[in-house]
Amino acid sequence: MQSAESLKRRIEMEERNNSIRESSSGSATIKVGDDSNSSEILVFTSLCNVYKVQKKELIDKFQALQKIDTEPGERPVYLTGEKRYKGFLIVAFENGKIGKIFMESYQTEYTRKKLRNAFNGESRLIFIELIEHDTDLVAMSSIKKVVLFNTSLINPVGSRSTKGVQLMKPKDGSVMIKVNRLENAKLTDPEYYRKGESLNAIGFYLKPGDEM
Repeated sequence: MQSAESLKRRIEMEERNNSIRESSSGSATIKVGDDSNSSEILVFTSLCNVYKVQKKELIDKFQALQKIDTEPGERPVYLTGEKRYKGFLIVAFENGKIGKIFMESYQTEYTRKKLRNAFNGESRLIFIELIEHDTDLVAMSSIKKVVLFNTSLINPVGSRSTKGVQLMKPKDGSVMIKVNRLENAKLTDPEYYRKGESLNAIGFYLKPGDEM
């Protein structure tokens, strides 16, 4: 297992990256969210667990990685403040589905250090982020099809294990490989990729020069 200090260095390098990527060595980067207006740090992991660490116990949010007792083979994928459990957790999967979970679903009456089934594990997680307000996201499939959408099109649910709704329709065996905030994508004409007011789209081919 990597030390908390080495994980911290890797996290700091990836803080501006809004995707969960596999590095050349096969180990995944860790996505980091904002911890302002928060009393707890939440650490979501590859085994669909979320660990809660009291912020008052920490020098900085990265120290939360030293406070959690992970299972064999488990690795952190997203670290964020709980934002007083307001807003939504957006989770997107390789099978093209996306879910919008009320953050209050992660709030517990008593202090707990770990919650299982923090998100659905039936398909590989490719995106996870706490949002306080609806926002535009961009998704891309393995055949370079892209769709722009607003999270307001996703009905929020209370179930942490939601399978989500179909965002990208598979074509010729394609899978969804990336989701990003619009402001972090490099698209010359973003609205070209927006499909009306609905989801379940195949999308539009990524234009030359555009980057996700």
